[in-house]
Amino acid sequence: MKRCAIVVLSVLALGPALADPVELSAFRDLSRPAPTLQFAYGEAPSQGIDMFLPAGPGPHPVAVLIHGGCWSATTAGREQMRHLGPELTRRGIAVWNIGYRRADEAGGGYPGTYEDVSAALDRLAEEAGVHRLDLARVVLVGHSAGGHLALWAASRGSLPAASPLHAASRIVPRAVISLGGVGNLATFARFVPLLCGPGVVERLAPADKLSEVSPAALSPSTVPVILVSGVLDRLTPPWVADDYARALRAKSGITPRLINVPDAGHFDLVTPHSQAWQQVHGFIEASLDLQ
Repeated sequence: MKRCAIVVLSVLALGPALADPVELSAFRDLSRPAPTLQFAYGEAPSQGIDMFLPAGPGPHPVAVLIHGGCWSATTAGREQMRHLGPELTRRGIAVWNIGYRRADEAGGGYPGTYEDVSAALDRLAEEAGVHRLDLARVVLVGHSAGGHLALWAASRGSLPAASPLHAASRIVPRAVISLGGVGNLATFARFVPLLCGPGVVERLAPADKLSEVSPAALSPSTVPVILVSGVLDRLTPPWVADDYARALRAKSGITPRLINVPDAGHFDLVTPHSQAWQQVHGFIEASLDLQ
């Protein structure tokens, strides 16, 4: 706790940046176009998927987007990532933007939130043939709370058979890219009530289920892992990614790629035309062999 507090205070004490980070209000004001198609995989409004298709016959590589928002229904759902649809389709990438029941929604938390992520990925496998989606070129991209879910989804194949979350994975991504995400819930859980409000972490990651839902506790996927952090991020500072990277190295010897973007805050990572987004879409394209 002392180490984490020192790191957080150090981030807050940084001097003026060369460019101001994108604020939440500016992120909220971004234009969010309607998707090409939408799919429902459950009865709740949040159990839906937005698909954005690029021009041309395909087969199209796919970026799976998983939104953040504190795992809470008090924030926007998958619509908060719709602005990235045209950003990626103009680069020839199809977008599979998934929603899920949050921890404080009926049916959300453990196991519902995780079951939803799995169901949304399974639906991608079912729709791929109809919409000319290339399942050999898929990348998972999660922001904030969605970064946790993307890392979890990439490692869910190692879940024990007795877990209600155990299922054969139908999607093997080329890479998983966590943008200001949380990989080690055991160490970050103490901060969740301060950032997201009471009750969220208890429903999302009950103490006796932490080994099933914290990516750091699972056997890691063999796919490349890229952890992108804004140096000026005050919600999930760079130490959060570093904490997961250390756990991954200790557990398996795997070293994820750590990227710290100067002058970037939490929302720069998913804001078009920001310097951070220029790096992020470069990682997406490289993972899909588009460079």
